Amino acid sequence: MSISGAARAVKLLTAAVGANAPNKHDDVAVVQSLLQSNGCDPGKIDGHCGPKTIAAIQKFQARYMAVPDGRVDPHGLTWQKLTGTISPLPPAPPVPAVHPSTTTEWTGDSSRWPQEKKLASLEPRLRSLVPPILEKLRAQGFQPKIFFGWRSVEVQREIVARGDSKVLFSFHNAQKPDGTPNAYAADIVDTRWGWEPAAAQNGFWVALGTAAKSYGLVWGGDWQSFKDVAHIQSRQNTELGATKKESGL
Repeated sequence: MSISGAARAVKLLTAAVGANAPNKHDDVAVVQSLLQSNGCDPGKIDGHCGPKTIAAIQKFQARYMAVPDGRVDPHGLTWQKLTGTISPLPPAPPVPAVHPSTTTEWTGDSSRWPQEKKLASLEPRLRSLVPPILEKLRAQGFQPKIFFGWRSVEVQREIVARGDSKVLFSFHNAQKPDGTPNAYAADIVDTRWGWEPAAAQNGFWVALGTAAKSYGLVWGGDWQSFKDVAHIQSRQNTELGATKKESGL
C-alpha cells in the first residue's frame, strides 16, 4: 500500500502509541501497520506495543528527527509522516523584545515575577510561542497566565521534595553560561483555577496541550509516568542532560 493509500485507509488514533504512552490495542495495531508500510518492521501486527514496535518507531523517526523519542502522538509530526498528511506548523511569531527593566535582576521568587519578566526568562523560541498560545486560550474564554518560566535549581529541589516533580534539574532551570535565565519550559495556568479540579473540568488543560502542540511544543499532559498538565517545553526529554551541561549545572 502506498503512503497516500495508507492515509486514506487508516483511522485516527485515539491516544498516543509507543514509549510512555497509553498503547491502546487498536491504536497500536494501526501504527504497526503503518510502520510496516513504511519499511520499518514492528514484528507481528498484534496490537501489543513491545520493544520491537518502539524500535521500529525510532527507526522511522531517525529519518527526520535528531533524537527519536519512540512515540506517535495523535496529529503529531510522526503520525503525519507515517500517514503522509504533513501540515506545516504555524510560523513562529517574532521574538518579543527583552526590555532592560525586566532583566536587571533575576532574584526572588520567580513565580511572583511580572508576566513580562517571566516571558523574558524563556529561551527565544519558546518566548516567541507563548504569547500566541495565550491568545488562543483567551479566544476560547480562558484566563491564562504564566505561573513559572525560569526557576532556580534550589526551588526545583523544593518541588521534588513536595512530590510535584521527579527531576532535580528541569528545563525550567536552564540558563546561559553567565547565569542568565534561558528556560526551555513554562507552566501555564488559568488565573481562576490554578491546578484545582475545575481547570480539568472546564477543559483548560486539553486546550493548553492542543495549543502548545500546534506549535510543535511538548505538553506534559501527554506523559504517562508523571503527568504535568500545566507544563509545556520546547525541547524533548531526551535533551535534558545536554541542557544541564549547556547550563553549566
